[in-house]
Amino acid sequence: MAHTPPPLSSPDNARVYLALGDSMSIDMYTGVEGGGAVTQFHRRLGAGWKLNDCSFDGCTMDAVPYNLTGEVITVTVGGNDALIEMDRVKTDGVSFLVRQHLKLLKSIRHQDPHACFIVGNIYAPQTPLSAELMALLAQLNEGIGKNVVEVGAYLADIRSAFVGHESTHLCEEIEPTLAGATTIAGLFYDQYQLWHESRRYQSASQ
Repeated sequence: MAHTPPPLSSPDNARVYLALGDSMSIDMYTGVEGGGAVTQFHRRLGAGWKLNDCSFDGCTMDAVPYNLTGEVITVTVGGNDALIEMDRVKTDGVSFLVRQHLKLLKSIRHQDPHACFIVGNIYAPQTPLSAELMALLAQLNEGIGKNVVEVGAYLADIRSAFVGHESTHLCEEIEPTLAGATTIAGLFYDQYQLWHESRRYQSASQ
């Protein structure tokens, strides 16, 4: 059973990249050491960044630590919760998951009001979903998008980026390949660039 790795010590919180979430973030399924979305994105940030990687396979929302800090934070979570709660989702819809997701994002944002906060949404598996499940996934991602806006975060639209690329971007039905992880890392970096430009603009306006 996977467990959250111990966090790194970061007493001054200087240039820390905090990675939270599930297997969308990790190296394991890419077949390459350092091939996961988090490690690829960390390299793209450049020198001077310390990675505190608390992402792990099977992570659910209630297992995400929300008392850690970082200048850049990425979160990929919610897919495992939807799978675990599938019976309830089919009966009650996704609103309870969206509420739980928002509560988590608010807790993370409270710790770091000014961090670059990037949140991924959820892709579909390799095997096509039924119309009912596709609609529920769309509703869940719509809720995630609204939550991202509410906490002033940036959305990494993984769902849209993977559409039509499931055969190359996924393996074992729901896990990211090296190509998939590279795409996710690119989405993280795009959103980081938007945040960075926004901060530069704010500084220039003062």
